[in-house]
Amino acid sequence: MFKVILHRKVRSEIGSLPDRDRKRVLDAIRSMELDPFSGDVKPVKAIRGVFRKSRRYRVAFTVNFEIGEVVVLKVGKRERCCEEL
Repeated sequence: MFKVILHRKVRSEIGSLPDRDRKRVLDAIRSMELDPFSGDVKPVKAIRGVFRKSRRYRVAFTVNFEIGEVVVLKVGKRERCCEEL
């Protein structure tokens, strides 16, 4: 079981999403508590140790296995999400 932590900017990014997309993103983030690598997860090539969940909106995150923590760094449209990290 992992503890999921949202970066302070992620909260406003999620709040600005349309309702239907917000629900999907929040469901994906909640699922990371059990297994952060379930679903369509790929590494971000430019940044070591950062991964993304793929859909219409991307969730960029990092995992600290030693303390069982997932930190969500960014949520955004797939065209721009990882470029802004």
